[in-house]
Amino acid sequence: MNLRIAMAIALGGAFGAVARFYISGLLPVYRDFPVGTLMVNSIASLILGYLYGLLFWGFDVPPDWRAFFGTGFCGALSTFSTFSYETFSLLREREYLIATLNILANVIITIALVFAGFMLARR
Repeated sequence: MNLRIAMAIALGGAFGAVARFYISGLLPVYRDFPVGTLMVNSIASLILGYLYGLLFWGFDVPPDWRAFFGTGFCGALSTFSTFSYETFSLLREREYLIATLNILANVIITIALVFAGFMLARR
């Protein structure tokens, strides 16, 4: 790995982490549902799907930009560990319906947004 790619990942990660902090802070919980986590995972999925679509459809995306957005920004913005922790906490608190909705929303919405981003890149 070269230094330029590593720096792109670090810089993207810094921006992604700060974005996650602010977005999650604005939308932390709604009736026990972790909206902030769903939002950051959704945004990261859309961006990652778009990036993948650009590459798939033959657009030239320089490796340092792929590293910045894909590994750095989206990696720091999205948060599977927080999603898992929040779901576990809901289950521990016997909030089975909300935990199930959280799982379904995160999986279905984020996959749909990866697809949407992929298709947006086709244009």
